[in-house]
Formats: sequence, C-alpha cells, structure tokens
Amino acid sequence: MCLHKDRDPLILSYHSIDSNYHLGLNVLHPQKFKQHVQFITDSNKSGKYKHPIIISFHDGYESVIKNAFPIMEEYGLKGIIFPVTGYIGRYNDWDVNFRINRARHLNVEQILTLSNYGWEIGSHGHLHRAYNRMKAFEIKQDLEISKRILEDLTGKEIYSFCPPFGILTNDSLGIIIRTGYKNLFMQMPYRKKKIKSSNITFRYSRSIYSIDSVSSIDHKFHNFKRELFRENLIHSLSMATVIVKEML
Repeated sequence: MCLHKDRDPLILSYHSIDSNYHLGLNVLHPQKFKQHVQFITDSNKSGKYKHPIIISFHDGYESVIKNAFPIMEEYGLKGIIFPVTGYIGRYNDWDVNFRINRARHLNVEQILTLSNYGWEIGSHGHLHRAYNRMKAFEIKQDLEISKRILEDLTGKEIYSFCPPFGILTNDSLGIIIRTGYKNLFMQMPYRKKKIKSSNITFRYSRSIYSIDSVSSIDHKFHNFKRELFRENLIHSLSMATVIVKEML
C-alpha cells in the first residue's frame, strides 16, 4: 500500500511513542501523540492544507505497535514504518543508549500485523550503520539483506528506503537505486542540494521531537525557516551517536 501518492504530502517522522523516561528528544508521550493524530485527522478531513499529512516511524520500535498503533486505528490513520531488520525483536544495541534509552524493536509478528492492517513497510537498513562510514560492498549487502528480509516477511515489494541517520552519499544513492528502491525518504535539509535522478523519488520528511506541539506541525507545513533550522540542528546531533559508538 502506498500512502504517499500525493505529489507533495507533509510527511512527519516519529521515532518512539512512550511514557517512560528517555534521555533525549526522540520519544513522544502517547497523550501528546494523540493530540497530534487528532490534529492531523481533522486537517486531512477538512482540507485545511493543500496536501495531506502522513505519519512515518523510523527504527521500528515496539512502542509503535503498543502505543501509536491503537491511537491511529481509533482515528482511521495508517502509517509508514522503517524497521532495522538486523534488530527485529531485539534491543537497540546499535545506539549509544547508556542503559537509559534501552528499547526493544518490533518482532516479526508485530511487523506483519502492521503490514496486514494497511501500513507501508519500508527499509531502514540491516545494521543501522551510517553509510558514509561503510564501504560500497557493505552498503550493498546492508540494503539487499534488509529488502529481502522484509519482502519475505510481508510478501510485498519493499520500495521505500530511509537511510540510517539520514546520511546519503553519491555512492550509496546509486546502490540504493540499483537495489530496487523507488522512494527515498530524507530529512528536509535547511538548504536543499540539487540531486538529479529519474530513477528514484525523493520524499522529504519533517522530524517530530518530544518538544513539538500541534503548532509545530502547522509551522512545518508552512515551512517556517526557524522551525526548519531547529529541526536540522537537533537532527545533526544524531551524528554524535555514530562517533561515540565507534569509540566504544
């Protein structure tokens, strides 16, 4: 199922929906998420904005099916989720979580449930490693393994990809295209680089953090520069995870 047929939807990217304590900004409380979902539903139904708002989830945490899925079902919304296939059913050891942000990823049955309920399943790679720190053959292997696992699991073609940490290189773009992905989901940069490719569609998303309110969604839709700058500043800090992990 393709949820992003519209030429230019507003795609919001969430990570975890949970009420537990979390060090950082990637976890949104379920009550706050419900406010977001209600606002998105009302906006889509009323035609408040020219294009629809779509919800996506990076990393594929178990909290999505436990906390986000019931809320979205209540409002009749489907989502796009990008699991890390090497961590299906496992804890997020790829992240520097300091035993505070330890969280479990979706298992096989949970991913299949979301797929059967009309959610789109995309790939977030197999090992959640930054592609600018990998060799070409490693990137190719990471992409192929992830695509194969998800297609065998869901019985559907996996055509959407979101690179780990949002990092894309010229070499990795070519490999992504040759692996058979047709949609590439990227964080909306503060300044767009001109990347020409007729073989893949770029879908720019806007990150949602624990500090984001309903007003933030409105600001993202209208592309307020201050909102975009703040978003990219927070997003850039994720590179610290890459550096610290390699040092340990």
